[in-house]
Amino acid sequence: MFFIGILGVDNKTKEVKDLNNINCKICDNIEDMKLIKNYSYFHIFFIPIIKWSINYYLLCNKCNSMFKLKEEKGKLLEKGKLLERGNNIEINYWDLDEMSNNHNKNICNNCGAKIEENHIYCPFCGERKYK
Repeated sequence: MFFIGILGVDNKTKEVKDLNNINCKICDNIEDMKLIKNYSYFHIFFIPIIKWSINYYLLCNKCNSMFKLKEEKGKLLEKGKLLERGNNIEINYWDLDEMSNNHNKNICNNCGAKIEENHIYCPFCGERKYK
């Protein structure tokens, strides 16, 4: 944050909305995700005047992996003009650029149970641990 008297420059990150039925690259399942917006802005008396460097991210609720979303689709999602699925335009595999992978490889992708490192298959549901 840069601040001189009544003027300043700051960076803000905010959660815009929860999205349903997005195909996660890491989980390899359709999951719920959060749309996150990050931007820098110039303010007067803490009132934003000009915004720049606007970026949109999707955060998977299951594996906590973060993906950068193309700005055009992020704006449409924020305004509610783009549906996650069932619309002419949807978010697909190619729209997501992987930023961080916090996926725990010792958790089953199918049932979410903890699996020991030496297991190849989940002892609870039988799903293969690594796809």
